[in-house]
Amino acid sequence: MNETFVEKLLEWNRIHNLTGATTKEQIQKNIEDSLKALEYIDTKPKVAMDIGTGAGFPGLVLAMAMPQTKWYLIEPRNKRAAFLNYIKSLLDLKNVEVLKKRVEEIEPFKADLITSRAVMKTKDLLQLVREFIRDDSVIVLYKGENVENEVKELKNYQIFQNGKRRYLIIKGKDAF
Repeated sequence: MNETFVEKLLEWNRIHNLTGATTKEQIQKNIEDSLKALEYIDTKPKVAMDIGTGAGFPGLVLAMAMPQTKWYLIEPRNKRAAFLNYIKSLLDLKNVEVLKKRVEEIEPFKADLITSRAVMKTKDLLQLVREFIRDDSVIVLYKGENVENEVKELKNYQIFQNGKRRYLIIKGKDAF
């Protein structure tokens, strides 16, 4: 399944510029980065959402790895949403729904897991997803080296490091 995803992403990316990853190796690194966060969460979510899925990182990759979880991939850009729908259809990913909207345009629903990679500052993102969070939801944000500057007001969080990547894990509504 990953090989088809990689091939199609390379094919589409040549025409539509979906991601900065332009080689199989770069895409594979993005896949590994997407999956790495699973090591740090101890939940089996029924419903998950990824904000700003782009070319599929991390949401589409996580959806492929977690077929028992219903994934909502939120991507407002036409080309990227079209690619996500194409891969969903091609790989018959019945657990995926692509929402071609901005998160603030979506009718809130409760998610057990919320992910996002490099979309916006932590505080702003948490405000946007507040209505989607359950008391026991887990939020996984894929951040860079400056994440320490974004967590000063948070309470219940952990940061894990893998190279330059920081995985910010926030648990529940009471964390902010």
